[in-house]
Amino acid sequence: MQDLTTKEYVERLPILVSGNGTVQLLNVPKLPNGTGSEMAKAVVGAFEDWDLTERIGGMSFDTTSSNTGRNSGACVLIEQQLKKNILYFAYRHHVLELLLAAAFTTVMGPTLGPEVTLFKRFQDHWKFIDRSQFESGDSHPHVRPLLDPVDKNWFQST
Repeated sequence: MQDLTTKEYVERLPILVSGNGTVQLLNVPKLPNGTGSEMAKAVVGAFEDWDLTERIGGMSFDTTSSNTGRNSGACVLIEQQLKKNILYFAYRHHVLELLLAAAFTTVMGPTLGPEVTLFKRFQDHWKFIDRSQFESGDSHPHVRPLLDPVDKNWFQST
């Protein structure tokens, strides 16, 4: 994000804790870089500043390698610095993104860059779509029969 004083772009890490029905923002430190080591140092420093090191039982994080790396990820380093195991709560939506990416690649083939041609064309033509006439695809007479077996299998397995 853009720094408040120099207007250059800097790494920032919001550090929050929750418990007993409240959420507290501890700090949003500027990091020299986004490595697991720098993040762990900032998080443990915030815990120490607030005298919380003994009270931490779990942590929530996204599933980037800087957080989850088994040797130098922030989560492992935080546990090492606190000298205790901590329960991990990885952001679930990132896990689902991996599944969606695998399904997309299986159906559409691999992408060669960040711009997916199909989505780019859709974005370019979005202004021409009458969104006031929206109707869910599962109500379409050609789509519904294709989804019926999926629905039946889903409800039987859950």
